[in-house]
Amino acid sequence: MKTIIRLVALLAIMNIVVSAQQKSDYAVVQRFQGITKSIAKNIDQAKTVQECAEATTLLDAVEKEFSGDKTLINQANYPDGYDKTIEQLRGKLLIRQRDLGVIESQIVRITELEIKIGELSDQVKKITSQNESLMAEVQQLSLNVKKLSGDLFNSATPIDSLRRMVVRLRQGLQERDALIFALTDSLFMQYDKNVGDMKDVEKQGLLGKIDRHDIIGNVKRSIIDNIAFLEATQLKGSDLVTLVRQQKRFQSQWIGLSVKLTSLYLSGKSKKSEVGIVDSMLATWGDNVDGAMWRSLNMLFKEKGFIVKEFKNGDDFVASFIAFFDEQIQNVNKESEDTRYKLFTNFNESLWQTDLNAIWLPSLIELHKISDAQKKDIETKFEKWHASVMPGASWLTYILIVLGVLLVAIVGVWIFRKGPKAPLKE
Repeated sequence: MKTIIRLVALLAIMNIVVSAQQKSDYAVVQRFQGITKSIAKNIDQAKTVQECAEATTLLDAVEKEFSGDKTLINQANYPDGYDKTIEQLRGKLLIRQRDLGVIESQIVRITELEIKIGELSDQVKKITSQNESLMAEVQQLSLNVKKLSGDLFNSATPIDSLRRMVVRLRQGLQERDALIFALTDSLFMQYDKNVGDMKDVEKQGLLGKIDRHDIIGNVKRSIIDNIAFLEATQLKGSDLVTLVRQQKRFQSQWIGLSVKLTSLYLSGKSKKSEVGIVDSMLATWGDNVDGAMWRSLNMLFKEKGFIVKEFKNGDDFVASFIAFFDEQIQNVNKESEDTRYKLFTNFNESLWQTDLNAIWLPSLIELHKISDAQKKDIETKFEKWHASVMPGASWLTYILIVLGVLLVAIVGVWIFRKGPKAPLKE
């Protein structure tokens, strides 16, 4: 009796497995039929070389995906199985290309770009996911540091894991920014012409791809993530200068893209407004990163023990810096020469050589925050301060030096005039 029950149970399990396998096989066949019918429809409706290239890419993908199920599909779709279906679709596509006057080399070039676009889009999604995880960890660790030290993360925070994580996240954000614009460039390269020269059907096709790959959404997300990174890390010095460079580079790339998008969105006000929204977000990012830069530079003077009037832009910075130099040159505090020289030496070694002249002044020039002329004014004042505190020789020292020279000269003349003694006669 027990054996019969076991056999019945085993048969039931086998029936379930067979049924599941049949459902799985059926799903594969149904998916293949659905995709190939959709491709056939796209081929019939294709009006441009780009749409033909997309059909080619889809066909290649279908052939690769279902190659392992070839036998199953051949049996289920007899006589038009896997091989026959793929062959018919490629023939249909070839006829459509000829009808449109499409050159094969165009298809090859655009198909290669289509593959590249797919890869770039996947990379953007992948790195976005990685950045999300890193951002959450950085924000949590930075909050823990603030609770312990009373300040947010900075380059001097003695937590190696947090520092490494911040570097990885910064690199991830930069890589993602670059990928987004590389993806966008590849989309426009498929059409190999200016937006103004495109036909309406080509513009609609390009807009469809831009929406499909969520270009505007990715641009917005990058700006939001970069602002969040700035707020969470509170970087300083050269690290912060790197973030300013990144924002300027992103802004420059967006300006080039926004001109093209505006031309594409002429027919749709709702779409066109997206460009204005990104412009506004980008301006906010720029204000935030500039504000962080000036705060960091103000703090640098305080940390090194030098009092300079607070500044919020390039002109204020130059004015405050030169006023500081003038005060030291004029010695308004009537300090001794020794004290003044020690102050200059401290400034030169701990601030001027290590930070200001080495990092900040060249960076401010590069970022167009100050001009070359303003930088030269600062350097001139620095040299004047240097000259004003150099230890000078007293009049007594000069007199002693002159007397010493005269004494040497007199002795020399005396010896020369005296000459050697004549030998004694025998």
